Amino acid sequence: MKKKKKGESKDPAAKGKSGDESKTTEPKKKSLLKKLIILLVILGILGGGGFFVYTKFFSNSATKGGQVYQPVPLAHVTLPDEMLAFCFARMPELYDALVAFNGEMALFEAEIARIDAVATKYPDQKKIADAQKKVWDKGMQSLKKSFEKLEKPIRETFVLFQVNQAQGQEKIDQTAEQMIQAANEALEKSQELTAPLKEAMPKVPEGMVKGTLYKLKKMFL
Repeated sequence: MKKKKKGESKDPAAKGKSGDESKTTEPKKKSLLKKLIILLVILGILGGGGFFVYTKFFSNSATKGGQVYQPVPLAHVTLPDEMLAFCFARMPELYDALVAFNGEMALFEAEIARIDAVATKYPDQKKIADAQKKVWDKGMQSLKKSFEKLEKPIRETFVLFQVNQAQGQEKIDQTAEQMIQAANEALEKSQELTAPLKEAMPKVPEGMVKGTLYKLKKMFL
């Protein structure tokens, strides 16, 4: 008779069960790999937006509210990146206001450039263009001054937090709400002026982005 190897199960059913489990596990792994490949393809198509989706919903290294700070170009904000990251983590509403401010400034600049182009094309009607340009320039300068005033306390709070975290947090608790309120008030005035510009912009196909995000979340969550 053939000797049984040491440690070999005497129960033939157990041996068959082990084989079945390995067969079941293999398709599961392939299915997960397929889903991962699909996710990477979709993220590649979406570009930066896709990366934001990843960091917002799937990253385990989140720093605040399930989101990871990712530097974005803010041409009209003079704060260095480490201070923007600090706002993102410690005063997220203020960070959102800074991003909104940058967007509003870009709208002002684009509209002023458009008016200048019209004035150049029709120089005999330059007075009309100049009158409209003054309205936009006034709104832009007002918004710019409001946010320039906010940058100083942000810098001070950041440095204090680096030197003494307890005192820095205390200053955040004392001043963050005031800074956020000042930023939002300035933005509200600006957005009243720029609202027609936003309405005239091409609309993103309804449901496309939301549908993609929903499918991604359903697939992996």
